Amino acid sequence: MGNLSKNFSRHEFACRCCDRAEINQRLVGALQELRDLAGLPVRVTSGYRCSEHNRAIGGATRSQHLLGTAADISVRGMTPTEMYRLAEDVEAFRNGGIGVYPDKGFIHVDVRDGRARWGQLDGKYVALAEALKNTGGNDHATA
Repeated sequence: MGNLSKNFSRHEFACRCCDRAEINQRLVGALQELRDLAGLPVRVTSGYRCSEHNRAIGGATRSQHLLGTAADISVRGMTPTEMYRLAEDVEAFRNGGIGVYPDKGFIHVDVRDGRARWGQLDGKYVALAEALKNTGGNDHATA
């Protein structure tokens, strides 16, 4: 039982640098919808980031993580391509941002105003279609 939704708690979104978790409730609601569709636990590998942490990990200067509107997630037993397709079934993500990182085994989802899609392989941005062809690994989810 989470303290933000049925399955998500604030600590899952906390910045690894300062432990703040300024998270948008619309993101939490969309993640809960995705989790319910999957019927499986969704692991948040990165949620809110303070500017210091975002800079330290090389995050985008205008990252949605800075606004608390983004999460990097994995679902045990699902490839990033499968997670991408599931995220497309959630309206807030379908109309927001989805990034696919197959070689890292996760996807990025956000609830920005406007649709954005991208893929990344070997640290380089690639066309989404190319990223979706790569099945990647996903043994990272635990919860």
